[in-house]
Amino acid sequence: MNNKLNVSQKFFTILLPFCGGYFLSYLFRSTNAVIAPDLVSEFNTNAQQLGILTSSYLFAFAVFQIPLGILLDKYGARKVQIVLMIFAGFGSLMFCYGNSILELTIARAIIGFGVAGCLMSTFKIITVWYNKNNWPILYGLCLSSGGLGAIVATKPLYFIVDEIGWRSAFFILALLCFLISLIILIVTPENESTEEEQNVIFALKEIYSSKLFWRIAPLAGISGGTALAIQGLWAGEWLRDVARLTQNDATNMLLILNLSLLIGMIVTGFIPNILKRFKVSQIDIFLVITLILLLGHSLLTFEIMPVSPIPWILLGISANGAILAYSWLNTQFPIAYAGKVSTALNLSLFLCGFILQYAIGWIINLWDRNPDNTYPAISYSVSFGILFILQIICIIIFFSLRSKSNSE
Repeated sequence: MNNKLNVSQKFFTILLPFCGGYFLSYLFRSTNAVIAPDLVSEFNTNAQQLGILTSSYLFAFAVFQIPLGILLDKYGARKVQIVLMIFAGFGSLMFCYGNSILELTIARAIIGFGVAGCLMSTFKIITVWYNKNNWPILYGLCLSSGGLGAIVATKPLYFIVDEIGWRSAFFILALLCFLISLIILIVTPENESTEEEQNVIFALKEIYSSKLFWRIAPLAGISGGTALAIQGLWAGEWLRDVARLTQNDATNMLLILNLSLLIGMIVTGFIPNILKRFKVSQIDIFLVITLILLLGHSLLTFEIMPVSPIPWILLGISANGAILAYSWLNTQFPIAYAGKVSTALNLSLFLCGFILQYAIGWIINLWDRNPDNTYPAISYSVSFGILFILQIICIIIFFSLRSKSNSE
């Protein structure tokens, strides 16, 4: 098939199926924020165990990023995504039938591996089929599908789990993974340039030795990883342990967080084109959004307005500001590097997300549980405070390398 598809054909055969995969990816990423009480009750898990169980998704996701970039540039997004979604489906089935924390941890890691290519495959296929002037908007549209997945992973998932149980919910998710793989196989055209213009080692060396990359990667990794760690698990626990909300009220607040996440994803996609006429670069916008994230995080760290939705709104609208870093960084390298560039930045983000999500649980577990099985608020303040300091350090790195970077 040639590259002369009209707008609607591209949407229904290329963009929509891949966005469906990212919808499931974000849904999987956020499930444990809702089902954590069920896992604690059924398996008697502590904060550290809950952290490693949930973050195993992020670990598998992160370690596969470099080979993922190579595979995307060599074989194309279509082939890679078809195979990976099958793995995600089998991982979800394993999670459904898991009978121990170890089994659930392995299953969640396989899910993370299976959905590791959902966003990057979409980014890759966008760079092949669309003009680069449209990339930020299309990236934002793709992210919004993930936002919808995050929303489904709040109140809707709470009702589903309450009605049929968490195991049945994961069985349904497995079937959806297999369905997405089948749809891509049947309807998505094969028209990707996959030949390598440079050898793999040379390309990776060029990316990882770039000052532009190292200016952005630490800030995108720590800020984005902080958002991943909190939104994917610790938001729900913070609301129950620190704000002392009931499970129902906590899921209502998670819904507000993820609605804000969706709004932020959509707005982030359109802002660059709006501000382009005022000579405002995507990286400058990325910095402003990161500062908004830092503000929301600080309100949680210092327990300011603990029952207010404001910290969660700020966190939600800014959680995916790193999308601008992906879009901008891809324009600085050859199109043949698109998969490797995106996954290099994704490695930073998800590796940080894994480490931070686990570290929060490890730190919280240093305190004994209260009689009502909650953890003391100080444990969250200390763990969140360390993440706050790390973000400040990365902002300093961002500015210190500014003078050494090329024009934006």
